[in-house]
Amino acid sequence: MRLRALVFLVVLTTGDYLLWNWSIADSHDIVSLVAGLALIPLAAVSLAQCALAGGRLMALLLGRSSASTRIGQASRGSSAAERLPHDQASEPASSSGKLAA
Repeated sequence: MRLRALVFLVVLTTGDYLLWNWSIADSHDIVSLVAGLALIPLAAVSLAQCALAGGRLMALLLGRSSASTRIGQASRGSSAAERLPHDQASEPASSSGKLAA
């Protein structure tokens, strides 16, 4: 999730919480019911997304993504040497070639 979307989600959840808190304090029953019912899933999604974003940030700071990038580059370098073109004379003839001759 992008940072802008995460900030929007957290602001929306905070606004819903403030609306719910205000409506309970001023005895607006219908508004408090609607805001309270919307607050539960908003808070759950906000907490989950903040935890995921924190985990991604920790992985980035600890260098796990750069280590995996280095490993990927090293394996690509060794496989490129293996893919060099072979001399066709050194390859054994296929079984179908033997049958046709």
